[in-house]
Amino acid sequence: MNKHILLVMQWLKDKDSVSREKLSKNRHHLCGATANAAYANVVAAVNSHAKHTVYAAYAEYWVDEYFKTTGENKEEYLKELER
Repeated sequence: MNKHILLVMQWLKDKDSVSREKLSKNRHHLCGATANAAYANVVAAVNSHAKHTVYAAYAEYWVDEYFKTTGENKEEYLKELER
């Protein structure tokens, strides 16, 4: 399970649940972590204007693309968020 994607999903679920500082740190980890285009675009979507709905829609789209390209099970991530 990718903890960076999970954090973005947590933020998408509740914008106030993740601080800007934590999003920023997560973004820096994501930037160096992969060459996967979907993964990299999640990074681009989550920025200093994180509460803006345009960025949220962009992040949601690329999170979905991440799951399509990696083949990971999104439902497992959603279950983890419910804990």
